[in-house]
Amino acid sequence: MSVKIASTISAPERELRERVVADAAHSSAMEGLTAGAEYRADAAAYAAGEFDVDELGRRTRARWGLA
Repeated sequence: MSVKIASTISAPERELRERVVADAAHSSAMEGLTAGAEYRADAAAYAAGEFDVDELGRRTRARWGLA
C-alpha cells in the first residue's frame, strides 16, 4: 500500500485534527464502541500530519475489507 504523505501541517491544523479524532472517539464511546489499536495508531498519525484524511479513510476501509 502506498502512503500519501501530507506536507508539514501547522500547529492550528494539528490541533484541529486532534480535536476531530477525539470527537470521533467520544462519539464512538457514547455508542458503546471502542476503536482498535490499529485505528488509534492511524488516527494519531493522521493528527500528527503523517498523512491526509483520504489515506486515513483508505486504511480504515482496507482494514474492514471494504477497499
